Amino acid sequence: MDCRTFRRKHFAFVDDTLPGIDVVQMERHRSECATCARLDSDIRRSLLLVRNNLSTIQPSAEFASRLARRLEAERHRNAAPPPFFRGPGVSGFLSMSLGVVALGFLAVAMMDRQESGAIARLPDVVFRPVAVAPSSQIAPVAPPAFVASVSTGMAVWPALLMMEEAQSRYAEGGGTTPVRAVNYQPEMPAR
Repeated sequence: MDCRTFRRKHFAFVDDTLPGIDVVQMERHRSECATCARLDSDIRRSLLLVRNNLSTIQPSAEFASRLARRLEAERHRNAAPPPFFRGPGVSGFLSMSLGVVALGFLAVAMMDRQESGAIARLPDVVFRPVAVAPSSQIAPVAPPAFVASVSTGMAVWPALLMMEEAQSRYAEGGGTTPVRAVNYQPEMPAR
């Protein structure tokens, strides 16, 4: 043990609150180091002087009853539960109300604006295969390629096949909006 550690732990050593192993180390260092031994004896002598020269303190006659009343009052004060919710108060209520009214005015102002014109939309484009089957041969709801790709677990192919078939059916059905057909020949994989 060094002198710095001895000085840091000295008050606990004097009060006898150190663990036993630390007490042994402190006593060993005190017997080996003259400076730390002198510090220990000076502090212990000064504590004896203070203890011997202080007058004894005598509490008043009603001290015990006053202390008991004070402790009981503290128990009652701590036993009462705090209020669950106090509310926002008048100023908080007014500020929230004004905020709601302002939001209402803003919503009405936004809804009263006149539309400046029609919304610009892109034209509808449909891809139509070059070779279109006659209308008597309508493809089944689930084409074989669609059914075959589902079992492989590939989620992209079913969506693409359904999208391609939906566009050709929409183009043949003549929808409600004008449609411009574009010829599209998908690449067929080599077999």
